[in-house]
Amino acid sequence: MYWRYGQRILSASRLVRNDPRLHAVYISNFKCGPDSFIEHFFRRTMDGKPYLQLEIDEHSADAGIITRCEAFLDSLANYRQGAPAPEWSFRAVTPKTRRTVYIPQMALHAHAFSAALRACGIPSEPLPESDDHTIEIGRQFASGRECLPFITTTGDMLKKLFEPGFDHSRAAFFMPTAGGPCRFGQYAQMHRMILDDLGFRDVPIVSPDSTDGYASQFGRVGPSFRRLAWRGLLSVDVLEKLAREYRPYELDPGATDRAFRESLAIIVRGLERGEGHVFDALKEVRDIFNGIRIDRRQRKPIIGVVGEIYLRSNRFTNNNVVQMIEGLGGEAWVAPITEWVFYTNNRYMERSISAGRYKDFFLGLLKEKVQERDGKRMERIFEGLLLNLHEPPIEEVIHLSRHYMHHSFGGEAILSIGKAIEYIRNGVSGIVNAMPFTCMPGMVVTAVSRSVRERHDDIPWLNMTYDGQEGVNDLTRLEAFMHQARQYRAAREECSTTSHR
Repeated sequence: MYWRYGQRILSASRLVRNDPRLHAVYISNFKCGPDSFIEHFFRRTMDGKPYLQLEIDEHSADAGIITRCEAFLDSLANYRQGAPAPEWSFRAVTPKTRRTVYIPQMALHAHAFSAALRACGIPSEPLPESDDHTIEIGRQFASGRECLPFITTTGDMLKKLFEPGFDHSRAAFFMPTAGGPCRFGQYAQMHRMILDDLGFRDVPIVSPDSTDGYASQFGRVGPSFRRLAWRGLLSVDVLEKLAREYRPYELDPGATDRAFRESLAIIVRGLERGEGHVFDALKEVRDIFNGIRIDRRQRKPIIGVVGEIYLRSNRFTNNNVVQMIEGLGGEAWVAPITEWVFYTNNRYMERSISAGRYKDFFLGLLKEKVQERDGKRMERIFEGLLLNLHEPPIEEVIHLSRHYMHHSFGGEAILSIGKAIEYIRNGVSGIVNAMPFTCMPGMVVTAVSRSVRERHDDIPWLNMTYDGQEGVNDLTRLEAFMHQARQYRAAREECSTTSHR
């Protein structure tokens, strides 16, 4: 697995770094996902000691490799070993930390997450939404091989730190981590290295881990905060569903977006007041959306959007794919943020059983039941108002992907395939898989998508890859895709009419 691979390489680099008799040759292959981050850590661990990195692809020639080996051997003659590099530091935060925790705005859920922290006595703000300046800053600290979410989160952190008059001694940044076949698990370590190198070693990075269901790193505020944050994430998931179901059918242009902004502010205020006020806030949201005039007599083609959680949720990095779908006459259903939380808890329970940690398993089971109960309570508030209201149990999503990959594979690829199939069964007319360029789980989903289409009547499926550039052909590809989706829906409706005669 990725983590073990990286640990072996870094352990070897420390051995080489501390032994003057040893030198390193780092052999990688073109487009290797893990190495896009591990090479940074390797260089940091070597701390100036010469090493040779060879990146191999099908065009590599012996002559070029020999030349680089000769140059590397020449460089060793001038090397003098210095002191070892300092270790990186990660810290938990509590109300006594007295720092503002800044939350990357992957989605508007960051506002709810920050409100939950404030309710528990920890100052917090969401970082501003990403923009072109974010990309410009982030690319300065990347090699070009990392994925787009890393570049944007890096840029957003540094953009805040470089603000005129910003007091970094009062700041901390939130960046969770995870295991599995995804480079997301390396973001926090890389951010830590960048901040240290820029002289911000005192700025904490709060980095809870998915392996324990994100239970750590928040000190004594843990249980109450997690419950409140969970309700906040659920609330914004429901709010985004409302906006996506109402906006394509609104009779007063802009009414849905105005209702969304007003509702988000109501949810944030409810969270800041504590657990008991969240559901009252959602009842206000229900009344606001009930007042929007819509016409659903002619239902538009529904497009299911799945893929890497950051890209499918972040409108800047996906070039506003939902807005584009709606502009081309469609309606978008997007896999919810809370799906990932359910999934990490499911994996935690599975690992606990495998390791014989039965107490941890039952704690995870209790957490799942509490989360499900909160979800059902919210669903009752919006019953009859939302068509795409109910989410299937996470076990069902995993089960739906079983024909394409084993559940032990782990990560977002399973969720993307399972969610896509669930959407297809619920009548969508096409699937968009949004992913960063070189995303490892995304490439797996792309490879499997052909088989999924063949098993489901050749439903239109579009794999959209994003690298931070303005997608000049995104609109063209989506136009062709939406044409296919309309044809697919028409053929299915005709088949249904014929079968009922």
